[in-house]
Amino acid sequence: MATTTPVDLHITDTLASLGNTIYHMMSTSSPTNTTISTNNLTIPDSVHDMEYDVMIRLVCLYIVIILGAIGGLLVCLWMWYNRKHRSRVNALILNLCAADMLVIFVACLPQLVWEHMEREWLAGGFLCKTYKFCMSFSMFASANMLVVIAIDRHQAIRSPLREPAPVWMMCLVGWGFAALTSVPLFFVFHIRYDPIKEMYKCENTFRGKPMIHRQAFLTYAAIVSFLLPLIILVISYIRIFLKIAQKAAESKNSKRQSFKPGKIHLTSTANTSLPKAKIKTLKMTVVIVAAYVICGLPYFVAEMIMSYDDYHKLSQALYGILGGIAAANSAANPFVFLLFNANWQCVRGLKLCPSQNNTAKRSFVYSSASTRSEYSTVYVRSPPIVSSDTYELTTVRGTSR
Repeated sequence: MATTTPVDLHITDTLASLGNTIYHMMSTSSPTNTTISTNNLTIPDSVHDMEYDVMIRLVCLYIVIILGAIGGLLVCLWMWYNRKHRSRVNALILNLCAADMLVIFVACLPQLVWEHMEREWLAGGFLCKTYKFCMSFSMFASANMLVVIAIDRHQAIRSPLREPAPVWMMCLVGWGFAALTSVPLFFVFHIRYDPIKEMYKCENTFRGKPMIHRQAFLTYAAIVSFLLPLIILVISYIRIFLKIAQKAAESKNSKRQSFKPGKIHLTSTANTSLPKAKIKTLKMTVVIVAAYVICGLPYFVAEMIMSYDDYHKLSQALYGILGGIAAANSAANPFVFLLFNANWQCVRGLKLCPSQNNTAKRSFVYSSASTRSEYSTVYVRSPPIVSSDTYELTTVRGTSR
């Protein structure tokens, strides 16, 4: 009996040491969830424990928030100096700017604070659900406002004689659809106590459930917040471009005009602006759609890989970047519209407001048997935020419809 006691103590010490080692290995996780570390490699034990590079995500969030706040402020200042010109486009862009500001300050900024807190949730279950709802609502609303603008411009160009729907009604539908499609977030998220970290976390309810639950929800989110708006945007702007191209072709065939003696003919200068309108619309279309795809598509692809394929394929750095730039579209939207519609001579002169002198010419041509005289009338109007030559097809106007 005297010889067995040291052996028992030795075995007990070994088991205790092994238990501490296993506990240490399981507790070396990222701020998201628990993982297992083996041979200096951190491997998540489920898709819910997928790690990411926290520092890279923080840098991405800082960039998105700063750029989004600056762009939104510039658009608001532009709106303020043009508040007397209540055009449809101005009202639509104002709604888009409001949605983008919600994304920056309701979705991204709290996410940044949450990351600094190592994703510990201190606000309770109801606010967890509310926060996720507001995050989803703001991002859905931003995408919906792009769709509303595309539909409005499509109707203005394809059917200019048709009475357009009121702006408030179109925007209300966009906001309402965003709220309606965000309601499932109340049932998908809850708070869970993490015994390893000894803290509460606000996370989805799919942990411990079959993978089909996560797949169904992410497929729904991808369709509602990305694929459906993208399809509408692409179709609308392609039809707009085709209409402009058609008008440009028609203008080439109608350049020859017959002048009769003693007649006064009214000619439009729009024909000369059609090629410019075609190019500008094409550029704006490419930039808008490209920004939307570049910012949104990679993140949803990553989430689909995590749900339908091997989630170990994603690196921590890549997943950190994709999660950080998922809302970057809202930071890019103000600069896209300012890029194509700002008066850059005014910007270079360090002025916030555009020039108050804008001319549009109508030429009245008098033809006689021997001579032709051209007279021009000039009227002055302040320019709108969105250049009319981008959208108007048949006449040059001081304001866009």
